Amino acid sequence: MRKLSFRKGWIPLDGLAFSEDKKFPGEPVLEIITPREIVLPMLQHRGSPAIPTVRESERVTIGQIVGKPSSATSAPVHSGISGTVTGISGIILPDGTGCEAVTIRNDLKRELHPSIRKRKFPDRLSREDLSKLLLYSGVVGMGRDGMPTSVKCRNAERIGVETLIINACQSEPYLTCDIHLIREQTERVIQGAFVLSGLCRVKKVIFCLLDKWEAELQALQRIFREHREKYPDRDLEIRVLRSRYPQGYDKLLIKALYGVELPVDASTEEAMGTVIFNASTCAAVWDMVDRNQPMTSRVISVSSDIARGHNVLVPIGTKIGELLERVPGAGSARKIVMGGAITGVAVRDMNTPVLKTTAGLMIVREHEPPRTACIHCGACVDACPAGLLPYLCERLLRMGESEALEREHIDSCISCGACSYVCPAGIDLSARIGRAAESMRKR
Repeated sequence: MRKLSFRKGWIPLDGLAFSEDKKFPGEPVLEIITPREIVLPMLQHRGSPAIPTVRESERVTIGQIVGKPSSATSAPVHSGISGTVTGISGIILPDGTGCEAVTIRNDLKRELHPSIRKRKFPDRLSREDLSKLLLYSGVVGMGRDGMPTSVKCRNAERIGVETLIINACQSEPYLTCDIHLIREQTERVIQGAFVLSGLCRVKKVIFCLLDKWEAELQALQRIFREHREKYPDRDLEIRVLRSRYPQGYDKLLIKALYGVELPVDASTEEAMGTVIFNASTCAAVWDMVDRNQPMTSRVISVSSDIARGHNVLVPIGTKIGELLERVPGAGSARKIVMGGAITGVAVRDMNTPVLKTTAGLMIVREHEPPRTACIHCGACVDACPAGLLPYLCERLLRMGESEALEREHIDSCISCGACSYVCPAGIDLSARIGRAAESMRKR
């Protein structure tokens, strides 16, 4: 099978890890976490925040709504535990955004909301019923996107997209939560993809997978054969891509599949007639259809340079401090990174909650190498998938040359972090250039 890719970027040396000297997980292992308390921010998606619907001292159950949408671009928030609301207060999220948050203390009874039950005939639901379920589910893009899935489906239908792409190219090192779902719960992911294809009114579904995941590829191929016999009207396809970072970025996925280079601010729906979802989002959609289960938990990858990494299933809102209690030696960590190793955000507050968009948690004990001045090696230029000259952009930023930065098309930066990772001088190029690019795009 032909392997697709894009130019530049870089390739991890082996499987899950960046380099062979790191003892990171060889196989994802799922562990279920039961937190003592959860904190549920009302803004875990792109759009306007939800509005709290509960009061202090009120008892809630698993799947009960605790925040209702405030607009058409908002998403509801549900409790992932049963217990008592202990407070509603403001919170600052890792990206600096502020919003209200509901805190719930776990009573450990694991009582489900009465509405959660196995549906006898999920395939008999009408498209209108599915749309209502998705609106209530609270499902959002579970990668970096965070857009409410109901909004994304409405936009895709309005535009008239022709192809639905399931992005399973989790190319960022140490993140394997999507791969775990495809390996262990393949049918759940595929059924969710079919629901989304129906809501978007598309017939063609493409699963994109990296070449290093051979077992997952075989599982997909087996189930695809079964579904082709059962649903001959569906156009199912698997595309294998090279294990190159940042292959999971939507514009680079389009570049690999179609050979078309899109601007950073372009919409894949409008420009290419394609809508992209990731595997975790598909699984969450099927949970709502299959058993009326809204989005209350997610699988995240917990990695460390002091212990074997693994995937854990956690209620949304679990404090990262509770997760760290499960990692031997985490108390000596020098840095905690929320999200991916390259694009994640360092956090200091152990009360920071896991969000709907949190794909991983990385515990780092090793010290960073000393930083030096730029040695003009050109490694950042070779790695940049956007075709920028990162060393030059960083120098122009220090000099305040805004016009020159525009000529260098700094607004094309996708903040993938590749330039910072390969820089032998240890210069954090991506952070400075990414912030400047975002500021320029807003002007």
